[in-house]
Amino acid sequence: MNAVTVVGGVYGEECAFPLRKQVYGSAGRAAIALSELVESVTLHTALSAPAAKKILPNFDAYGVNVEIHGGNQFISFEYLHCLADPQIHPRINKIEEQAPFHIKGDLVVQFGMIECKPTVDADICVYDPQSPTSPLSFVESGSKARRLAFIANAGEIELLTGQTGDGGAFQLVTSEAAEIVVAKCGLRGARIFGKDGFIGEVPAYQAANVFTVGSGDIFVAAFAFAWGKQGMDPLAAADYASRAVASYVENEVCALDSIAEVCRVERAPVRLAGGNVYLAGPFRELGQRVIIDEARKALLGLGMEVFSPVHDIGHGPASTVVQKDLQAIRDCDVVLAIINGSSPGTLFEVGYAVAYGKPVFCVAQNMRSNDTKLPEGAGCTIHSDFISALHLLAWR
Repeated sequence: MNAVTVVGGVYGEECAFPLRKQVYGSAGRAAIALSELVESVTLHTALSAPAAKKILPNFDAYGVNVEIHGGNQFISFEYLHCLADPQIHPRINKIEEQAPFHIKGDLVVQFGMIECKPTVDADICVYDPQSPTSPLSFVESGSKARRLAFIANAGEIELLTGQTGDGGAFQLVTSEAAEIVVAKCGLRGARIFGKDGFIGEVPAYQAANVFTVGSGDIFVAAFAFAWGKQGMDPLAAADYASRAVASYVENEVCALDSIAEVCRVERAPVRLAGGNVYLAGPFRELGQRVIIDEARKALLGLGMEVFSPVHDIGHGPASTVVQKDLQAIRDCDVVLAIINGSSPGTLFEVGYAVAYGKPVFCVAQNMRSNDTKLPEGAGCTIHSDFISALHLLAWR
C-alpha cells in the first residue's frame, strides 16, 4: 500500500510579524505535506482530549489519520518573527513527560518530541531529532530501521557528536548506523553523506517571500517521499526537498507538489553575497531598539558584517557621530533601512546611500505607498515583511 507513517509532535505556532496563528508542529506539518502524494498518511502523536477535539478536523480535511497516544497538555511556540527563538508554553520545566509509545511501519518519518520519547521499528525511516538543546540519538532511543536517513542541522550535529562541520555529519553515519546523513546548512543548502563519505551538496533556492517557520519539516517530508517512497538517489531527493522548501516559504502551502511540478519551477540557487551592511533605523524608543537588535542579530546569522550606529558609535552630539555615520555608509556594501514610522535621520541615510550608489533594502511595515514613493523611485528594494527583506539582501 502507498502509505507513510509520521511520528512526532503537534503543537501550536504563533508568530507576531507576520501575524500567524496555526496548529501544526513538525509531525503535523509533515503529515499534511505528504497527504497529497500518498494514499494513506497516519500521524502518531500525543494530544490532550480538549486540544484533539479542536485540532483533529483540520487533519481530517487532508485525509490524515491521527492516532493519539496519551497527552494532557497543549504545547505551543510563540515567535516575535520567524527567525526569532520561540517562547515555549508551558515552560520546558513545566511540560509533563508522557509515556513512550512504539510504532512499526514500512516508511516512517519521525521527529523528536518535547513531551515524549517514542520508538519506531521501520523498514525505512527518515529521522529528524528536532531539538536545539538536547537532540536524541536514533540508536540510543531504542528505535530500529533497516535503512535510515538522519537529517539534522549544524547545532544538532555538534550536540550529538561533539564535532562541527563535515566531521560531525560523517560521524553520525557510523554512530547512528545510517545509510544517509543530511546536514542542513540553512541558506547554504544541505550536504549529504553516506557510508563512503561525502556524496554532494544541494543549494537553497530563492523565493519572493520568506516565512521560515516549519521549513525544516517540509524538507524532511519531501526528502522522505523522494528517497524513501520514490527511490530517488539521496542527492536528487535532497534537491527536490530544497526546492519544495522554497515553494513553501514563498507560498506557505504545506501540501507538497509532485516532484515534476516542483522541479518545473525555475528558481535561482541562493548565493550569499556577504559583505558589510550599514543598518539604518531609529533607536530612541524601546520598540525601535528591539527591531534594530533583531535585525543586527539576524544579519550576523546570515553571515554578514554589520555596522549599526547605536551599537558601533552610540549616542552623542552631531559633531561626534554624524561624520562617522556617513563614513560608514560610504564604506559599506549594502544598506538595510528600517523606515517604519517617522525618522528623518533614517530617510537622510537612505538618500545619502543612494547618492553613493549603494544598494538599499528597506523594511516598510504598515506604511502608505506615498510614504515610500521616494525610496522606491530611487531604486531601493522595499518589502513589508522584515524577514523577507533580510533574505533578499542576503542573496542580492
